[in-house]
Amino acid sequence: MKELKRTTFEISRELEFFSEKELQMQIGHGRALWPVALLKELIDNALDACETASVPPEIEVQIESDSFSVRDNGPGLPAETLTHSLDYFKRVSDKAFYVSPTRGQLGNAMKVVWAAPFVANGEHGRVEIWSQGLHHTVDVSVDRLAQKSVMGHSIEEDGFVKNGTLLKIHWSDLACSNEEEEDEDFYKSEPIGMTPTKLIEDYAAFNPHATFRIGERAFEATDPKWMKWNPTDPTSPHWYTTATLRDLIAAYVSRERSGGRARTVREFVSEFRGISGTAKQKQVTGELKGAYLHDLVKNGDLDPALVEKLLEAMKKISNPPKPAALGVIGQDHFKAWMVRYADVSEKSIRYVKRMSTNGLPHVLEVAFGVHNKEGRRIVTGLNWAPTLVIPMEELSRLLGQMRIDRHDPVTVVVHTARPRFEFVDRGKTRLEI
Repeated sequence: MKELKRTTFEISRELEFFSEKELQMQIGHGRALWPVALLKELIDNALDACETASVPPEIEVQIESDSFSVRDNGPGLPAETLTHSLDYFKRVSDKAFYVSPTRGQLGNAMKVVWAAPFVANGEHGRVEIWSQGLHHTVDVSVDRLAQKSVMGHSIEEDGFVKNGTLLKIHWSDLACSNEEEEDEDFYKSEPIGMTPTKLIEDYAAFNPHATFRIGERAFEATDPKWMKWNPTDPTSPHWYTTATLRDLIAAYVSRERSGGRARTVREFVSEFRGISGTAKQKQVTGELKGAYLHDLVKNGDLDPALVEKLLEAMKKISNPPKPAALGVIGQDHFKAWMVRYADVSEKSIRYVKRMSTNGLPHVLEVAFGVHNKEGRRIVTGLNWAPTLVIPMEELSRLLGQMRIDRHDPVTVVVHTARPRFEFVDRGKTRLEI
């Protein structure tokens, strides 16, 4: 038999996002649930954008036979940010290195948005964005011989969306319906039966200040003035370890080396909660007075001793935020949501809140009620965004111990707010306990 002489091939990692297997790992769910998972990512981004602009969020979702879209009333998606996200050799994120209670920290959400319609179609993907007076069209294909994606990006002036952002994902043969009663739709998944309407209902459970619309249904805000920790709020040094602070400083230095401006140590510490005063900044910087972040680099890497010393000084001069500062949804909102959207008897509702500073601060809220339909409903959320699966195995065990079975007519809502969660999977669906 003739001997095989194997050839060593170079394989581009750019196409990793453009295979079903890789996308399933990135998204954290099987192909059948991709549209609703993408819808969740778009709503997360829309809510964050509105909160950054300090406006009560108004989110509109449209589901059509061959597309789905999300529109918000935020400041709009800058063209530069959109263009950077098309580069698959870089992650684009304003959340990845900050320890802060935000809805998403993947840094790859938009890359998934571009790739998924192509993988679902097999030959071509298309996404349209209207924002800041411009209409962007992103056509996605793949050059398999060159092993790279082909991102066609066209821009034209269009005043269709004057405020906020409208993002539309084209999805071939999207056999779905706006009617909640129709469970046999594209969005139905084996374990949870999630539909777009149920997803919007879940968002309404965790966001008292937001109004959501899907088709003809509206989920009105119960408290437009409700406050939580916003993306623009300074993070606390008490939430960082030497390793995570080192990563943040390294990101700033890397950006500087790529053409960004150099930041002084004093400017850096001024961005943290409790260190905005000039006197405190001088006290924290000490011997690093007048130094730049790049001055912390020794022998080609950030000096861990200097970073640790800086972090300890920052913690000493500031007070750790109390857990309540993260944002408490509250009994009144949960009660209103359960009665209005889960058909729960108001007299049956029980609510418990627990706050702790053990490690990172967190707020845990649990609401329970009896509804009029057979079958339990479990709604879980992390940092004001619903999860598509129960993220804590311990919760599943507790439900079993309490004999809350699948056919019991109860609704259980569980929400946790925390500066950072650790996950065991790339799709960030399961918490590391």
